[in-house]
Amino acid sequence: MRFQPDNWLEALSRPVAMAAPDANVYVEIMAPDFRFIFVLALLVLVAAMSLAPRRRGAEAGDGTHRRAGARTVFILAAALATGFVPWLATTANGRYFLAGLLIVGPVCVGLAWLLPLTRAMRLALAVGMVALQAFVVQQSIPWRAWTMASWNEPPYFHVDVPPESRARPATYVTLSAISYSLLAPMFHPQSRWISLHNAPFPDRVTADGRRTADLLAKADPGSLTLLAPAVPGMLTPQRLPNAGVSGAIDQQLAPYQLALVPGACRFLASRGLADMGLGDKTPRERSQSGFWLCQLARRQGAAPGALPANRHDAVFKALEAQCPRLFPPGGDRDSQALPNGEVRTYLRAEMKAYVYDSGEVYYKYYRALNPVLVGKADDVLAGRSRLDCGKIRGRSGLPWEREI
Repeated sequence: MRFQPDNWLEALSRPVAMAAPDANVYVEIMAPDFRFIFVLALLVLVAAMSLAPRRRGAEAGDGTHRRAGARTVFILAAALATGFVPWLATTANGRYFLAGLLIVGPVCVGLAWLLPLTRAMRLALAVGMVALQAFVVQQSIPWRAWTMASWNEPPYFHVDVPPESRARPATYVTLSAISYSLLAPMFHPQSRWISLHNAPFPDRVTADGRRTADLLAKADPGSLTLLAPAVPGMLTPQRLPNAGVSGAIDQQLAPYQLALVPGACRFLASRGLADMGLGDKTPRERSQSGFWLCQLARRQGAAPGALPANRHDAVFKALEAQCPRLFPPGGDRDSQALPNGEVRTYLRAEMKAYVYDSGEVYYKYYRALNPVLVGKADDVLAGRSRLDCGKIRGRSGLPWEREI
């Protein structure tokens, strides 16, 4: 639901909003598209100029051909409008509207050709629309914004995979939001992979929870291995995870009854990872670009220092009752304990809710820079503090109205 409009105004304004030079309108990157505005403006012009009185013989030469082609143009325009509605209602994600994004260009040119103007004027109008759209695309080309790496020579993504990882199957665990699935073919083909990023806890009585538990339980204890990108600034002189990041990894692994084996990590240099990112990297930064390959062990009992979770369930439920669309009841998993409170994730809506032991309740949309205060826990429970579901920082409003 990342791109779905939250109200009728946003839905009706989407053809105009798609022209805004903002990211996260209908795709993740900045991709301003003026063509839908062109279609709306041309439809008005065609209707207005068709109703206006014309001198006899004003249409000449290709007028008959243009009238014959009008049916095709209007069928395409009707198909575009018809497809726009279910698209907005389901995902509003541009990747699932490729047919519409391909149709809209010919519709623009076809409508321009239906205008009762001279051939030269219609041609100039069509060329002008193409030139304007090409200009805005050139101003926001994705390879200036994404951390892409050029594929200039084999392999497609370089990593120093150790020979034993190529020769023997293992069960690899990843934690990052990016799966790095392109690395899997470099390892033994019978290896198994699981991402624990937002994976359900294995003790949950759900189908996904059972699958997580079964895969981890069936893994050979000696083959459980963590594969994680090295965190800049968190490496020892030997390029291994330092104490701080090792503790953070152990906290993430603890709910799955896993832990790092002390001293059983190695660094895998990666030219592919070194080439990613914006700007030039220093030689030291490039030398520290790679992955950690760490042996894992099963943990018995609770994690050391683990705090009890679900202490603030009543507050989360009250927040979920206020905005069930943005905070689906129960979230994606049990709330996770923090040193001073709890957090619950709502992955589908890309939201998080925080309840602190001091009483404050916050939410954070992933596009916002900072959490937003809802109120005190007692006030949320009593209904005195309510979240305005139509004013979510980072999400609500037209692109030029959003606050981050």
